[in-house]
Amino acid sequence: MPLQMASELRFPMGTTTPLSDRSVDDFTSLIRRVSGAMSRQQIIEVFKKHFCKVSGDYYARSSSLDWAESDMSSQAQNAAKDAPNFIAAVYEALEELENSGASVPTVHHINQILLNNQDHYQIVDDQLIQTAGSVAAPEFSESISTSVMRALGDAKALIGTVDSSSAIDRAHTALHGYLVQLCTDNQIDLPNDPTASKAFKQLRQFHPALQASGHRAEEVTRVLNSFAASIDAFSTLRNKASLAHVNDLLDVPEATAIVNAMYTVFRYIQDCKQRGR
Repeated sequence: MPLQMASELRFPMGTTTPLSDRSVDDFTSLIRRVSGAMSRQQIIEVFKKHFCKVSGDYYARSSSLDWAESDMSSQAQNAAKDAPNFIAAVYEALEELENSGASVPTVHHINQILLNNQDHYQIVDDQLIQTAGSVAAPEFSESISTSVMRALGDAKALIGTVDSSSAIDRAHTALHGYLVQLCTDNQIDLPNDPTASKAFKQLRQFHPALQASGHRAEEVTRVLNSFAASIDAFSTLRNKASLAHVNDLLDVPEATAIVNAMYTVFRYIQDCKQRGR
């Protein structure tokens, strides 16, 4: 089954985003450790085919294992000019080999390479999401729902593009779900169908990691209280200035600024939780 991803990642407009050289090296090293009943060259040829689909290179079977590994390295470098589709090529080649009985690394190995080399992509439930932006995605070890992760990934793919107003809807969906779920996970009471602003206020009041008690706590608290008003505005903008409904849309700079402001709320909560560990 092909790796799922937003159309903005599968079919980039303009310049593609390259994968880091470190990740390419790590992936080619990982590929060389795949084993199975088929010959080593047959395994390498599977990866060559998938990389050629990404790069547009002509695929031809190599005359020997040494040439196959050399050709595969070259084709991987070409495919890596388009990071999302390179990752999809690795994922789909591994899936094909696994279905043929080969012993292959897991999605965790792919994600770890990307994380170690600060390439801002992760695979969650067979979908590639982009985690770049002014805030990191919520940690994958948390009990964050798939819908929240996908919404945040969609927003990150759209931010700064002509579709930035669409990112407001996706980022708001992710933020709302994230705040409500944190309240639920920490047994913090919420009314039925709570707003994102109400969930944030409850977290600020009752989650121990979110209490401002350090230097200049009073001024810090005033700033943080203003976040709740901002979150109310996010909800209005989501309903009145995004493609969630038929609306006049914000221009790219304003839409990008609003999404980055939502990311700031994510980052603040994550940093507080990290400090409390």
